[in-house]
Amino acid sequence: MTIFWAVFGLLFVFGGPIIYGISLYIRQSFKHRERMQERRNEELRLQIQLEQMRNTHLGRQYVPPSSDLLPKDASWEEQSQASYEMGYQQMQ
Repeated sequence: MTIFWAVFGLLFVFGGPIIYGISLYIRQSFKHRERMQERRNEELRLQIQLEQMRNTHLGRQYVPPSSDLLPKDASWEEQSQASYEMGYQQMQ
């Protein structure tokens, strides 16, 4: 029974700093990831800005890629509404 209390006492004394150290490490790693993501976003923003400047310098107008240029399919709501109306008309 004394070994149990000895282990319990050691965990009580050193458990707090161990848990604090683990939580500090996790927080530091999240901050590091956030900083790296911000750097990557800034790099991408600058690349886009440079590309826009090159295009306007060459006399071309920058057209951002857009899905508006592609033909659109009927949205899910339109498809379900159309099938509902066809079924309703067949029942009458």
